[in-house]
Amino acid sequence: MNRLSEIINFNAGETVASYCSRLAAACGYRHARSFGADLGFRFQGLAVGCNDDIDKFGSVVGVPTSFLTPGIISSDKRFSLVAGQLLSRASMQRQRLRFCPYCVLGDECQKGGRRGFRSFGRVDWLVKSIRCCEDHRVQLMTCDKDPPPVFIHDFAANLAQLGDVRRMLSDVEFMKPDSLQRYVKERLRGKQTEAAWLDSLPLYVAVRLCETVGTAERHGTHFHTSNINEHEWSACAGAGYDLLRGGEQDFRDYLRRQVRCFYGKLSDMGGRSIFGRLYERLAHETDDKAFDPIRQIMRDVALDSLPLGPGDEFFGPVSERRLHSVQSASIEFGVHPKRLQKLLVNAGLVPTEDKARTSERILLDADAMAKFAVEAKMSLDVPDAKSHLGAGRIQFEILVKHGYIETHGGDRAGAEIAVDRRFSPSDLDGFLNRLRSAVTQVDHHGLSDIRDVMTRAGCTFVEVIELVFGGTLATVAWSADQIGIAALRLDSDEIKSRTVGEAHGCHSLRQVEKLIPASSSIVRALVEGGQLPSVKRRNPIKRNMQTVIEPHSLEAFMRDYLSLGNLATSRRTRTWNLKRDLENAGIMPIFVAAETPFYRRSDVDRL
Repeated sequence: MNRLSEIINFNAGETVASYCSRLAAACGYRHARSFGADLGFRFQGLAVGCNDDIDKFGSVVGVPTSFLTPGIISSDKRFSLVAGQLLSRASMQRQRLRFCPYCVLGDECQKGGRRGFRSFGRVDWLVKSIRCCEDHRVQLMTCDKDPPPVFIHDFAANLAQLGDVRRMLSDVEFMKPDSLQRYVKERLRGKQTEAAWLDSLPLYVAVRLCETVGTAERHGTHFHTSNINEHEWSACAGAGYDLLRGGEQDFRDYLRRQVRCFYGKLSDMGGRSIFGRLYERLAHETDDKAFDPIRQIMRDVALDSLPLGPGDEFFGPVSERRLHSVQSASIEFGVHPKRLQKLLVNAGLVPTEDKARTSERILLDADAMAKFAVEAKMSLDVPDAKSHLGAGRIQFEILVKHGYIETHGGDRAGAEIAVDRRFSPSDLDGFLNRLRSAVTQVDHHGLSDIRDVMTRAGCTFVEVIELVFGGTLATVAWSADQIGIAALRLDSDEIKSRTVGEAHGCHSLRQVEKLIPASSSIVRALVEGGQLPSVKRRNPIKRNMQTVIEPHSLEAFMRDYLSLGNLATSRRTRTWNLKRDLENAGIMPIFVAAETPFYRRSDVDRL
């Protein structure tokens, strides 16, 4: 050290430019630039961290360069390296004097060196994100005007231009340090912070990201900086840091919240509409590659949350698609968006509560949407589907009703929205393939088509299909001259033997007519009147439910009762003569069925 270094002390946290400025003022120089010119170095070189000028200044002062290193700020046109941390030009205030008036006054009382020149410029005061003095809890003051070029970076000369600093104390605004400021100071001092992910970013990138995110949280994504003062900036910066300090996942969660919020609005889709000022800054206001990790995360979230695909732009051309909207799928696959949306809701692929959303806001995994949209485009309407199957109208509806073929959305059971029924060709082909797989022989001569089989065997269409699908039929053929179901050839006798029901052993009403004997009207009257008990049994041939008489019921009826006509026939007499004789003998009818009197046999046997 030499006499110069003994005049003024170099303080911890002071910039080299401030130290030189104070030495120049203490030696009677009007500004530091002339002081440097006289001693063989450039003051501007000290301010921007020029190694040659710093080395010369160190030799003039009589100290090694390492002694001055903590106060060196290396700058170029865009960036400054401060304590090993990279800060952009916009994140620093180097043109105008920025200071804490309490610190300036306190330096004169507490620091060493020549009086009147003890106040020094801190490195922290040059960093805009450090907005207040933590020792005095006041907002740092900034001069209103830029100094003349000769006084730029000249702390002592600019401070002298202000006059008595005590006059400024009345204008001081109290301010608490925000969490981002504490984080910035920890990084400038080389300390390990709690925000490992933010530490991986250049300091100016981390600061800008926290401030932008915090302001968007407090003022909306499309905020205007002109409406925000320093106190609010501090609140926004702290809010952003608190939101992001947990790491990259917290940033992704923030972006996803913005996407969810966007889907609740009616604004147009796009990066600016969703992410606001954050997207604008990274997409249009800077091409700095240091922000690329942020852009990549935003792009990744966008691809996971938005229907972006080839042809779209989001921080560059999009080459992959992860999501499809109804709108984008309708354009790509040529399906009307309203029909596609209805089909998706009916298929359960889109929640019912989303059906009111516009088509560009209804999203689905790209692969699932592509598969569904292609099927929707290729699907057939009812007439084409019937032709494809070779089925008649009734047969087709039976197949749908019993689930052998399914509608591709539409009026099936549980459908949320009415839409014309469509059918997937692959589903229809699958049904036909099941039929073909049951074929047992090539020759179909002597066999019947399904309509004839149903008539001859007295069975239903569903019964025939179930037998074919069951794989137990011995005789199944396929006619190449026909299409679909019409090509199926079966043995009607085999089908009849498989579908005939178990005999119920009861008498049909027609048989009862012959056994009593009685006319059909009389038998019906006896059944309806309850004199001849009846039951319902399934016909073993036609398998329809029919009214029959059990043998023991018929035997009991015939044992107990006798009609006037049957009695007259057995007596070989006329009914009116017999009726007169019975009345004369005091024997009256027990009941009358279809105007025919019936008597109890025991009464007649007395006559």
